[in-house]
Amino acid sequence: MFSQYTSALNSRTLISSFISVFATWIAYKYNLAFDLDLTLISVAVVFPLVFTLGSAFQRREKALEHLGRAKGALASIKYCFSVSKAPDAEKEKIYIEVGNVKSELIKFLYSESDDKNNLNDSISKIRIFIDKNKEALGRSLSLRVYRLMRDVIMGVENSISIKVHRTPQSIRAYCKLFIYIFPFYYAPTLIYNLGNSDSAFEIGSTFGGSEVFDTTFLVYALNIIISFILISLFNVQEQIEDPFDQEGMDDIKLENYELDY
Repeated sequence: MFSQYTSALNSRTLISSFISVFATWIAYKYNLAFDLDLTLISVAVVFPLVFTLGSAFQRREKALEHLGRAKGALASIKYCFSVSKAPDAEKEKIYIEVGNVKSELIKFLYSESDDKNNLNDSISKIRIFIDKNKEALGRSLSLRVYRLMRDVIMGVENSISIKVHRTPQSIRAYCKLFIYIFPFYYAPTLIYNLGNSDSAFEIGSTFGGSEVFDTTFLVYALNIIISFILISLFNVQEQIEDPFDQEGMDDIKLENYELDY
């Protein structure tokens, strides 16, 4: 139950929290209090972060689309052979080869290796098998199977591209850098707006008049919370970045793409 709330926590979360505390301590120590425009933060941090998060989510949705396309095409190839005039022994062979393509694709997407020779070999075996059994399939069915093979190859290659190629690393590095710098910019602004330990913030009293409220803890807390939110969003983006590595809660469950029909 709690894993959905803690999945975005890692070492960067601790580093960001430590930096926030240190930046606030520095601001208090040297009496730094400035009325800085926080619009700059939205341009330097929030906009690139939202862009990379949106791009990572789109990659995941595209991966689902390509995997579904490849699986559907493979299942259709099995069906085409099942209604063909090919001998039962040949049908069993193509069923095995089709299953091997899906198994090799899932194995490749799970692994950290870029070696796809086994996957390419399994696809080639289907193509060779189709060429060998053209007569049993007939002209119209052969053309249909070739079109389905095109869908298989496009789905497989697009899935591989999503795994191998990521969102721009320069933007992600830029986001992380400015998230770590942000507390040094935000702490003096909080102190200016909320007051410091020497000139505490004056708030209305319940019984009339006014009372003084020391905002030191509030400044520390707000700086940590904002940094925590930003670094958590960055961590979520990184988890979605590779939808096949099974490290994030929203990763694609590849076991659901086994051919079971």
